[in-house]
Amino acid sequence: MYRDYLDSGITPQEAYGAARTVGEGESPFRPDYEDYIRHYPGRGTLKVQISVARGAYPIKNVMVDVSQEWNGVRYSLYNDVTDISGIVDNMVLPAKTIESDLNFDDREPEATYMITVFHPDFEEITDCAVVIHDKIETILPLSLTPKTPGSTGEGA
Repeated sequence: MYRDYLDSGITPQEAYGAARTVGEGESPFRPDYEDYIRHYPGRGTLKVQISVARGAYPIKNVMVDVSQEWNGVRYSLYNDVTDISGIVDNMVLPAKTIESDLNFDDREPEATYMITVFHPDFEEITDCAVVIHDKIETILPLSLTPKTPGSTGEGA
């Protein structure tokens, strides 16, 4: 994904376009999408904040990928790059409804998404789990670790 545009000479926004959301038309996994929406009819939002030095400095142009495993298949639902503030925002994702969240007898699992972030100058974070709840904005702050010279197999 992110690696694909590095050598292309275009910006991340040109490569990936405007922010995409699952609930507004195009679906990355038809026909399973209808079944998925029946299980998770609620909607919650996700905001990812990427920084370095324990949140002191935001990092722009970090690739953020949100994926979901459904019926044994992993689907990438959303990908974008962080802005100058280190944020990817307004990702609307399916979730359990508030009523089913509050019903402790409900055995349906929560809507858990896997977050992967990549930037060529930092260590990659893969499969960071985040639970999305209906009508709630979930904020996921992540702090990246700079790569040290030689950590990628390159000379010091």
